[in-house]
Amino acid sequence: MRERFSPIQRSTLLLCFFAYAAAYTGRLNLSAAIPGLRGGIAMSDAQAGLFQTVFALVYAAGQIVNGSLIDKINVRRSIAVGLIISAGCNALFGLTDSFPVMLILWGLNGAAQSMLWTPIVKLVADRFSGQARDRASFVLSITIIFGHFIAWAISGTLAAILNWRYSFLIPAFIMTAAGVFVFAALRREPVSGADAKAISAPPAPMPLGKLISRTGLAALLLCCVCNGFVRDGVVTWAPTVLSSGSRGMSLSSTLLSLIIPPLNILGIVLVRRCYRLLRGNARGAVGVLLLVSALMAWLLRFTSAPAACALLLGLCCASCYGINPMINTLIPMEYERAGRVGLVAGLVDCFIYLGSALAGTAAGALSDSYGWGTAYAVWALVSSLGAVLAFVSIRGGKRMAQMVEHL
Repeated sequence: MRERFSPIQRSTLLLCFFAYAAAYTGRLNLSAAIPGLRGGIAMSDAQAGLFQTVFALVYAAGQIVNGSLIDKINVRRSIAVGLIISAGCNALFGLTDSFPVMLILWGLNGAAQSMLWTPIVKLVADRFSGQARDRASFVLSITIIFGHFIAWAISGTLAAILNWRYSFLIPAFIMTAAGVFVFAALRREPVSGADAKAISAPPAPMPLGKLISRTGLAALLLCCVCNGFVRDGVVTWAPTVLSSGSRGMSLSSTLLSLIIPPLNILGIVLVRRCYRLLRGNARGAVGVLLLVSALMAWLLRFTSAPAACALLLGLCCASCYGINPMINTLIPMEYERAGRVGLVAGLVDCFIYLGSALAGTAAGALSDSYGWGTAYAVWALVSSLGAVLAFVSIRGGKRMAQMVEHL
């Protein structure tokens, strides 16, 4: 029988959903605004890619810091402050014309956004257990898709109809409101009774060397780099690819790009089915989805029709986003009994964004020098490598399960 969410669990999940979806309006708005931004401020694809690179590097560093400090910080305050600082960075970005200032502001935005995900995973780990935790993880993965959709819908439409600056000013307002609301509404800790069942004394943390070398974490983190490279390469450049294929018609490319976020739900449905077929093997499900992503990226080399490109980009992105509940939530929670949920969640997100940092400038530079066909081939090869690494990490995951049984 399916375990029901308690009232506190429902409110916690709803607030986390709302907070992270709002955060995405101030993160993915840049990719939707790039075509308009390039028209307002002359820059090459490689220069535009620097925004994603700077954001990702700062975000990755922030994940390490927040992951290591997660047991010492107030998660409610961290989420609210992160949203409000990100809102300020977006507002200032929309008011400046200086490329260097924009880079600095987007880097600061990465630092602010890094304050959000690890506290959310910690809340879910503390307040959910068993089947309820698995369900909560899949619900949170839809948050990213919903945020992706509204970010591109709002920013792409505003940039096409009004001005690219509104693509940052409106999300700034949304995130400010979300930060205030979440801080006021999120209860500091679960009440006693059913909500307290998941709370127990934290176990002694596993030594870092053993954590990395004996549990498959090293291969998993390299897999995260591959996933970030392809996922955020597609997310950053899809509107630009479709805009060039639509002969500069901004609104048409925006409408085509909006096919991509809903398709990401297909990735979540597929990974959930794989997860069940593989009897709860999250790492195996990650490998299968990355192979699907590689196939979609390779097929992109053989079409130039905007609708076909949108569909294949969407399926490629769906496969990468589909693994989010596995790689960002369920796999870190495997380390609960090793006392390392927060650190692993931070490291996973950190390494995803290291790949994202490479994606920003690499795809732009490949496009400038060799065309998008070469970029698609690189995405396919990197996805395939990520799949191999995910499969390699399975053995370490089983070894970790055996080790914690004897703690």
